[in-house]
Amino acid sequence: MNASGVVHMMLTVLFTATAVHGVHRAVAPRRAGWRERGDQLLHAAMAATMAAMPWSHGASLPHPAGTAFFTVAALWFPVTAVHRDHGSRLAALARSLPPATGMAAMAWMEWPTHAMAGPPAPAHHLGALGHTAHLSATARTVTAALALCLLAYALSSLTRVLPGRRTRSAPATDSIDRPEPYGPFWDGSMALGTSIMLLLHH
Repeated sequence: MNASGVVHMMLTVLFTATAVHGVHRAVAPRRAGWRERGDQLLHAAMAATMAAMPWSHGASLPHPAGTAFFTVAALWFPVTAVHRDHGSRLAALARSLPPATGMAAMAWMEWPTHAMAGPPAPAHHLGALGHTAHLSATARTVTAALALCLLAYALSSLTRVLPGRRTRSAPATDSIDRPEPYGPFWDGSMALGTSIMLLLHH
């Protein structure tokens, strides 16, 4: 197995474990709120899709359907955050940004116009190269911005589980700010894996 295959295998293991963890949390009896269960099921769906993506070259869902699904999923987090009466709406919206960004990244990877890289354009299509180059530059910018945001969140989350950084805090009442001691590990790992997938995918 070459280096690319090893990376794909590691990502598959990571996303499969995250998907199982998400389903487990969604069906946990103590998690009774429908919004909280919805959060976890969306995370599980995203992780399961990305677990298959390295081997299916992004074809785990039909691209238009995948784009639509994950776009709605990205909107789910901020829309439901403002209806959770736990603290200020501004703080709730801020907490919803990382999962929303992850879903937006998934929608971006599923976007039909660039989700699958095609062969080089024939010579008689050279007249459209300027437009194509503009689209490619825009795509690279969006990809880089999403990857950097996810990487920053991953580093922030993963450093929170280091022994020297663990602190006792009041239990959170929002599913996005998870009370579980290893919640940041799962969140950070998912964000890190998503950022890697973005860079590999484009």
